[in-house]
Amino acid sequence: QETGLQYKKFMAYPWILTVTWPVDMDNEDYPLIRTGPYWKKFKANFCEFIAVLVQQCQCSILYDSYLMDTIISLLTGLADSMVRAFRHTSTLAAMKLLTAVVSIRLNLDVNKHNAQRLYEVEKKRISGKRTNYRLDQLERKRKEVRQVSCMELR
Repeated sequence: QETGLQYKKFMAYPWILTVTWPVDMDNEDYPLIRTGPYWKKFKANFCEFIAVLVQQCQCSILYDSYLMDTIISLLTGLADSMVRAFRHTSTLAAMKLLTAVVSIRLNLDVNKHNAQRLYEVEKKRISGKRTNYRLDQLERKRKEVRQVSCMELR
């Protein structure tokens, strides 16, 4: 609404959102290449939407293979379109999607490395026969990060 675009939600599937903008058939401009603060804001919001979508889905439906497969097939189909606006928009969306997924993977690798390092430091700190609550907690965290990492690789 902030960018002035019209949108509608389908009654049967409320999670499907259709965005439309007025199209001037004589003009080859489309929202991503138009100039001015209004369209710059639109482009920034479009890119941010994709990043936020991936960020919000990182712990749940990102790994179910349905969402990502559907989005990728949609973007692939649009990138093969005869309409330049669709090709450009889908390519930008695909790049932002990939950037967001790589960012999540990088954060996951950092968390995995940190959990492993903390576990090893705590293990060296305590004597071999005593158990420690902190060590157990770090072991659970390490296993959890490893499990999420394995889910992502599927």
